[in-house]
Amino acid sequence: MSNPRVRLNAGMLRRAAIVSAELLLLFLALWALRNVVLHLSYVLIPVSVALLLSAFLQPLVAFLSRHGWPRGLAVVTSLIAGLAVAGGIVAFVVISILNNLDALRRQVTESVSQVEDWLRRGPLKFEGGLTDRVQEWLGGNEQAVISQALGAFNTVSAIAIGLLLSTVLLVMFLYDGPRMWEFLLRPFRTPTRAIIDDAGRKAYRSVVTYVWVTALVALIDAIGIGIGLAVVGVPLTVPLAALVFLGGFIPYVGAVVSGILAVAVTLVSNGGVAALIILGVVLAVQQLEGHVLQPVLQGNLSKLHPAVVLVALVIGGTEGGIAGVLFAVPVVAAVRAVLVTIAEHRT
Repeated sequence: MSNPRVRLNAGMLRRAAIVSAELLLLFLALWALRNVVLHLSYVLIPVSVALLLSAFLQPLVAFLSRHGWPRGLAVVTSLIAGLAVAGGIVAFVVISILNNLDALRRQVTESVSQVEDWLRRGPLKFEGGLTDRVQEWLGGNEQAVISQALGAFNTVSAIAIGLLLSTVLLVMFLYDGPRMWEFLLRPFRTPTRAIIDDAGRKAYRSVVTYVWVTALVALIDAIGIGIGLAVVGVPLTVPLAALVFLGGFIPYVGAVVSGILAVAVTLVSNGGVAALIILGVVLAVQQLEGHVLQPVLQGNLSKLHPAVVLVALVIGGTEGGIAGVLFAVPVVAAVRAVLVTIAEHRT
């Protein structure tokens, strides 16, 4: 039985041309959006920071408002509580790292040297010079690395203005967020307004879930690995646990890098057996995170496939540095919630 032939006709060519034109317009729109975001990053980054912080504090504001607190008092109380908790955690992390920065740098350098020595003597016959080459590259490209990491905020004045703008916007979002959202919905017709309202609320809830789950999972990871480091007797337990906590805010990549760093420092300071124990602790904590914490705490509201998360992190880091890495996953989660909501309304 012969296979049927696919014959091209005018209708198929016309449909192919329409699809090609639509894809071309989509890529042009994405390219234009990228340029606009990069050009207005000095404004969009503070707005994004304020939205993330408002997502973190909004549940507390809503809880106090439901229990009879005036909106203004609920916002002020939430800001003070959030500043005390977040500021205390950040101060503890930064002070711990700074107090042990020299020892941590020395341990990391020794770890890299030991790995390099093993590669040179092992079956791979590595030529060596890895540490020198990394230090030489960082020395020659230090300004470029810092500029890429900071993105638009590469001066002290820009950072100060960004922090001030983020603070003001945070207060406005917490106090007057519902009315601001209603104002944005007014120009649309009633059916369209209902879809946009539902999509926006679900997107914001997905960001709230992401922020709280990420912070809680990062804290649990830091406590679990920190207990393992303390039991083994690693001398830099506190700064390593602090790095694990900070790395938890970068999904997958941050946990892996901070875990490898903890194992490498343990290998230098406490030997191979202790390093294997810490490796087991790191793997156990990551399995707990991937199979228990994330599914139970986050559920299906903003659940994303790891491949999507990794691609978003690579694109965000390449285009926006540290800010791009921090905002990539919340943006993708919000976009997913919007698309799912629109599809639900269409069906």
